[in-house]
Amino acid sequence: MILLENISTNNGDRNFSQVLQENGSLIPGNQIFPGSYYSFELPIPNFNSAWVPNSDEDYAKNPEAYITSKQYYDLAPFGPVFIHENWKNVALQLNLKVLPPAIRAKVVLAHINLIKEDLEKIDFFSKEPKKISPVDMVKMGLRMFMVKPSNLEALTGVKLGYAINAYKIEKINKPKILEWYKIGEIPTARIDTRGLVVASDLVNVAGLFEQFERKQLMI
Repeated sequence: MILLENISTNNGDRNFSQVLQENGSLIPGNQIFPGSYYSFELPIPNFNSAWVPNSDEDYAKNPEAYITSKQYYDLAPFGPVFIHENWKNVALQLNLKVLPPAIRAKVVLAHINLIKEDLEKIDFFSKEPKKISPVDMVKMGLRMFMVKPSNLEALTGVKLGYAINAYKIEKINKPKILEWYKIGEIPTARIDTRGLVVASDLVNVAGLFEQFERKQLMI
């Protein structure tokens, strides 16, 4: 089993945006494949925080008034993308920025251990790992492309739905992929709020983390 202390290279020194600035690679939208970690830019002109509901009840009363049913919207999400029926046109992503830090580390580590054999095939554990494009990884037929949110939920006991969002690939701007050999930057990275709009009642990202934890108690 891979332990956090064996892979961690970032003890809160850098947030996701800084990690991607240093280590992310811009890719075309048609190379957003399931199985890797990506940052997206979602350009929405004149975005208004009033488009984010304060509660499920507020959204239910007037869904047309909001851009999302959740108490946050992220214009710059980051996290793994999962397989689903329409993955070529829609990216299904777990936004790690929404997870409380301890849960984030748990989920990322579970993901790494789930695909450990695939990571060995792409020399993840090598002292001199190679850069391998998403296209080449697809050709290798790696199991990592078939991971679903339910797999990580089963391993961790964490309900991830509140942090999962779907984005039309044609609407995504400047997608960046994080090379797998840099995954050690992610589990204990500094909290990142760039582009993250939180409902006014939640006040800030700490309130969002509390909301995520409350969702764990719901059936």
